[in-house]
Amino acid sequence: MAGLPALTDDVLAEILVRVPSSCDLARASAACSSFCRIATSPRFLRRFRSLHAPLPLGVLCPDGAAAFHPAMPPHPSAPAARALALAADFAFSFLPPPARAWLLRDHRDGRFLLDSALAGGSTAFTDVAVCDPLFRRYVLLPPIPDDLAASVQNPYLQCGGDGGLQSRSSEIFLASCGSDAGGEEPLFAVIWMACCRGKLVAFFFSSESQQWRALSPPEHYALSTRRVMGVRLGQRNHAHGCFYWMITLTHRWLVLDTRRMEFLVVDISPVLSGRAMMFSNQIITLESMDGWTIVVVADVFRSDKRCVLYFYKFMYFSDRWQLQSKINLPEEWGYRFRGIIGASECYLFIKLDHPKQNLGDPVQQNAMYFMFDIKTMQLGRFSEICSGTVSEAYLYTGFPPSQSLPSV
Repeated sequence: MAGLPALTDDVLAEILVRVPSSCDLARASAACSSFCRIATSPRFLRRFRSLHAPLPLGVLCPDGAAAFHPAMPPHPSAPAARALALAADFAFSFLPPPARAWLLRDHRDGRFLLDSALAGGSTAFTDVAVCDPLFRRYVLLPPIPDDLAASVQNPYLQCGGDGGLQSRSSEIFLASCGSDAGGEEPLFAVIWMACCRGKLVAFFFSSESQQWRALSPPEHYALSTRRVMGVRLGQRNHAHGCFYWMITLTHRWLVLDTRRMEFLVVDISPVLSGRAMMFSNQIITLESMDGWTIVVVADVFRSDKRCVLYFYKFMYFSDRWQLQSKINLPEEWGYRFRGIIGASECYLFIKLDHPKQNLGDPVQQNAMYFMFDIKTMQLGRFSEICSGTVSEAYLYTGFPPSQSLPSV
């Protein structure tokens, strides 16, 4: 229709930022060069990513350098996951040698945190790198200063245990560092923790200040190290700025509130009473859009061999948990359920063993990961790993390469 004014870039951006998902944006940007130019601009992408949830793209298995296993068809994220697998270097070959010394510790917002321990060196104080495997960039963090490191004495192992290159006596992970949506230099934070005899030691590093500082640890008898094996933290969960760990062999949570940079120990035994919590991946946290934290507890070791999921919610972790719902999983899943590896919106991502009739077939020993829709109770295949001995696996969420910006 002649005479109609052309849409300005600002108007087009307002239209494109309202598409429902990253997959829809990818299709829209392929319509014409103007859409593509706007949809790939850094300014637009920062705004789009702040308004849309990342996609579940695959499964990460730390094993020296991490292996990324993309989502499989017919999952809607499969095309974006395949593009990421082809474009990114998940072997982290761009990091300083030796490559086999680097161990994946965490990932968040497109950033990956790895550390390196040399043979015969410290399993606590390691070289730490924050990197971006898509853009093949990395930064090495400065070592923890001697005056802070002096407070760490005989830390207990948190992963590994054979004294080799995969053994670590620290818990180290990425945390949010405020909003950097308007800045050109991405900001990040790293938290380092160690469980020593009778105490927990923690340090905080900010990419903005380029300095380490000490955090005040909690004092609680649950962190006492009178047990023979010491204190070992379970799977780390996160929701609304708080990190949660099950303290092994207890019904207590270690909580780090990064909004206040404050540690607490929370007794959750009233909720877990009567349930055998053998593995830390029996409990996971989710974020709701209205600010609630959702906690999913998997009751697995039951006398009836069934697996039951309990859904609780709280606004603040010290509040009384409210039971929302209870889901009885299909009876045949009882002996196949091997934990929850992550959650995204209304989906849980779980590991199931193969049915018993396939246990003698090596091909059927692959680790299988499924997406479980908690609203419809439908189960769909998500990813597969060609190994039946995977001990650690984590859900990876992110954006397609075309909608990604350098994170370091």
